[in-house]
Amino acid sequence: MENSLLNSLTRHHKTGRRLLILSLLYSIPVLVSMTPITDPDIWLHLRTGQWIVEHWTVPTTDPFSNYGIGKPWIAYSWLFDLLVYSLYRAFGLTGVVAYTVALSLSIAVALHTVVWRLQPHFTFAAAITALGLISLFPLLNPRPWLFTILFFVVELHLLLEAREHGNARGLLFLPPLFALWANLHIQFVYGLFLLGLAAAEPLISRSLRFAPAEAGSKTISYGCLLLVLPACALATLATPYHIQLYYVILDYIGQNNPSHYIKEHMPLEFRSPFEWSVLVLTLCAVFAIGWRRQVRIFAIALLVAGIFLSFRSRRDLWFVVICAVTTIASFRSKESVIQGFRVTKLRATLVGVSILIALMLIGRIRNISEGHLQETVVKTYPEKAAAIVEQRGYPGPLYNPYHWGDYLIWRLPNLPVAMDGRTNLHGDKRIERAFKTWAGGREWASDPELAAARLVIADVNLALTSLLRLDPRFELVYEDKVAAVFVARAQDEER
Repeated sequence: MENSLLNSLTRHHKTGRRLLILSLLYSIPVLVSMTPITDPDIWLHLRTGQWIVEHWTVPTTDPFSNYGIGKPWIAYSWLFDLLVYSLYRAFGLTGVVAYTVALSLSIAVALHTVVWRLQPHFTFAAAITALGLISLFPLLNPRPWLFTILFFVVELHLLLEAREHGNARGLLFLPPLFALWANLHIQFVYGLFLLGLAAAEPLISRSLRFAPAEAGSKTISYGCLLLVLPACALATLATPYHIQLYYVILDYIGQNNPSHYIKEHMPLEFRSPFEWSVLVLTLCAVFAIGWRRQVRIFAIALLVAGIFLSFRSRRDLWFVVICAVTTIASFRSKESVIQGFRVTKLRATLVGVSILIALMLIGRIRNISEGHLQETVVKTYPEKAAAIVEQRGYPGPLYNPYHWGDYLIWRLPNLPVAMDGRTNLHGDKRIERAFKTWAGGREWASDPELAAARLVIADVNLALTSLLRLDPRFELVYEDKVAAVFVARAQDEER
């Protein structure tokens, strides 16, 4: 009797501890993503969504910049643009934050599900997932790439399930997934790469005389994958732009300068704990592959691709994180035993309640209210400067720094910008020249776009702003702690 009672208490203790671990694990993305909006990219998405609603179609030429007017432009994340604009119209900036929290939490659940299926040890699986989520911290902001991360994890899960059980019925979900993915974010191509690698694995393994499979695993039908892959590729054409999406991909592949000037395109610098956690995960994954005698070429090739993409550009660090986490999770020592823990309705409810409590607590601590979010916008972006331009009716052409272009597209919709975050539209040469001009390079005064400008909205922290104070071509008409506004003197004389 005493032993039975002791065993029952032990089981309840373990269950309570695991529920606490799950609650803490799923609170990680909530803690990170529930922050004020400082990512400049969201403003272009909001303005594009607004434009689509106003015109009842998707843009095919650029309506937002002086340089791009009349030039072909594809809003490849048009469905995401509509989503965030709809949330903004209904809930304001709070709706945009809610999107980030919801997608970040979905990524956490999807990633933990994959890890849990691969790794039988409950605590170890939770720890691996937590490290992966910590590594993803820099990417948990209101971007369409959150859909890419989520869909990539889902796709990987379906492929691993098909491999483990030899049943490819789950792969039937992939074509509709890719159709949705292609309308949300252009990085669906990474999903096609993943599927193509799975399809090519038998041929690569055979040519390299690699071990055909791990013990206990099965092989997906090669013919099935050869059918699923073109079906998914065709599904990506189910967008308003069809084959033109792939032209954008080629443009991005051919670009070089963004990696020199734009932070999110730069390689990892290992100056933050999040980037070091990426390195730790990668090294652990390499060790896990080297420790095992039988490893499929799929795992090796996927990790190598992840290392190449993620260490080349920090915006793609999610790729190696997901590959590393799943590789580590598939490592099982001889002592590993399956620890039974079923997710019942009651347990799921308890975890859900814990997350709701975390949402309320974090929201109250960080004051994620509409008023506070708007205050952050005023402190981060040239809101007051834009209001002055709007009130006084200063005409363009406008000259502005790269990092404010997206916000000004949203805030001053009737004034085309000089430069914004669409690197494929503006091209390497214009981006390089703009950055050099704003940095006060030797040829700043002869920049033709600056010379043609009648209005400059400048970041007070950039070198060009100080130079313009002494430039006889421009007059300072407004300044605050964030921005300064200059107008061409010839314009004032005409008035």
